[in-house]
Amino acid sequence: MRTDPSGAMLAGMWLFVIVLGIVQGLTEFLPISSSGHLVLLQVFWQQPQLGPEKLLLLDASVHFATLLAVLWVFRARVVQLLRTPLSYVVPIRMSNRERDDGMRLWGLLLIGTIPTALIGLLLQRQIEQAFTSASAVGISLLITGVLLFFAGRRTTDNRGLEEMRIRDALLIGTMQGLAIFPGISRSGFTIGAGLLLGLEQKLAAEFSFLLAVPAILGAMLMEVLKIHQQQIGISLLGPYLVGSLLALVTGIVALRWLLRLLQNGRLGYFAYYCWGLGIFALFAARFL
Repeated sequence: MRTDPSGAMLAGMWLFVIVLGIVQGLTEFLPISSSGHLVLLQVFWQQPQLGPEKLLLLDASVHFATLLAVLWVFRARVVQLLRTPLSYVVPIRMSNRERDDGMRLWGLLLIGTIPTALIGLLLQRQIEQAFTSASAVGISLLITGVLLFFAGRRTTDNRGLEEMRIRDALLIGTMQGLAIFPGISRSGFTIGAGLLLGLEQKLAAEFSFLLAVPAILGAMLMEVLKIHQQQIGISLLGPYLVGSLLALVTGIVALRWLLRLLQNGRLGYFAYYCWGLGIFALFAARFL
């Protein structure tokens, strides 16, 4: 019985998109580097029918799905952030404490976004080169593991939002900027930095993921800008939608799971995973 090569390629593409959506959803929020996993996946499982521009569009669509996951899980805080500035111009019932917390969080998020944007602009060429190197991903994963190991051993967490300072936001934003390199976990670096600075576990996680919103939007914009005008094809609409839906669902599950692990002080467990995958990436880059 002869196998239709075009059918086999189509099935392979569908499987790739499904795996990519699940991997993006899980690793975007777990502190194990989504970009590192996506680079390794695309390096070792190439899909010739998905050219560079189609892959960029696929990456942008699954990034958008994980953005929706953040907004859903933290919807109460997002609503508060949206209501806060509106309360100054329209009659919205808010306590002074809610309004003050909202404005303070707005300011800290804006301050934290500045170093992230600067690092992304200044290191854009180096970042593009790193996205083609499995060895660079391996080294970055080892570094991520070190930070997670020490952050997981931090037990003091007594500073809340009212005690969070500008320098805290700047440092966490800088760590997020460095996480643009594949293999550096964005959530691992930002949450880990927050814990090492003595922030409450809940605040460290909340600030990390709210700060991710402009970062994810920026990553999507960079990917879309790299796409030249091209007919993607209606046949790819289905795979893109399925990949995005899987990224959304798995992202919500992964984010809620991570928040529970943080409450139990188990962030450091992810260090061993990062070390194992980092060693594998270095070995694969050298011998495979």
